[in-house]
Amino acid sequence: MWSIFFGKPTIEKDDLLTLLWERGTKGVIEEEGGLRAFFEDEVRVEEVATLGGGACAPVTRAEVASGPPVELTEWDPIFVGERFYIASARSKQAAPNGRLWLKIDSPIAFGTGRHETTQLCLQAMERVAKAGQAVADVGCGSGILSAAAGLLGASRVWSCDIEAAAVEAARNTVKTPVFLGSADALRDESADVVLANISAKVLDRLAFDLKRVVKKNGVVIISGFVGNNVPQFYCRRDELEVNDWLCWVCEPGDIRPKADTAGMEGLRHEEQWWI
Repeated sequence: MWSIFFGKPTIEKDDLLTLLWERGTKGVIEEEGGLRAFFEDEVRVEEVATLGGGACAPVTRAEVASGPPVELTEWDPIFVGERFYIASARSKQAAPNGRLWLKIDSPIAFGTGRHETTQLCLQAMERVAKAGQAVADVGCGSGILSAAAGLLGASRVWSCDIEAAAVEAARNTVKTPVFLGSADALRDESADVVLANISAKVLDRLAFDLKRVVKKNGVVIISGFVGNNVPQFYCRRDELEVNDWLCWVCEPGDIRPKADTAGMEGLRHEEQWWI
């Protein structure tokens, strides 16, 4: 088994992840300053090292001594917001009184609840989600937000992602419907709460469908961006922030996508993968 680390690639994170899964990675984890992908053979790693036009620097390679390196065992639990206790599904410790045990075992980036944007979304959900609501999780990743919606009493939860590996991971996390695709497959006004923790650029491309999917009295929770590179088709009713990462709570009237999607090519977004 071999690993390769991509530090500060010039292509977007979602594009890099797509390329990595297409080339047969066995798993991707987030590390400080970049992403680390795992492969079974050295030849494939040599090929993957050129992704992003060779502009991913630094790129390092290391042989992994044994076992799948991305399989999580037990890890230290964390507390998020007022209600969530995030711990490995293998943990033998009970959740503290008054906390909802969010059980996660995921080998993919942003899958374990340790990233700021995931935690911001969980805190926003605590503020606005109500029991009995329908929730749509767009770009669900490991399914952590979908699982949280269930713990908060959602009556129905739909989850989707364009990455097959993410869909597989989410299906191991939640028992509610998870499909390979995006928001364009969801019915009009089908969700009370729509979640999208992606990136500013992708959020602007999804603005029309997110507004279409949320009910007139519903809310859209978006995150995955920083203060100097925010989505341009959204206003915010509420904002949460930590370490310059932002999460916005929007109502349908706060979302104003352009009618002509071709005009979206003129939008300016930074190209760093982490925003």
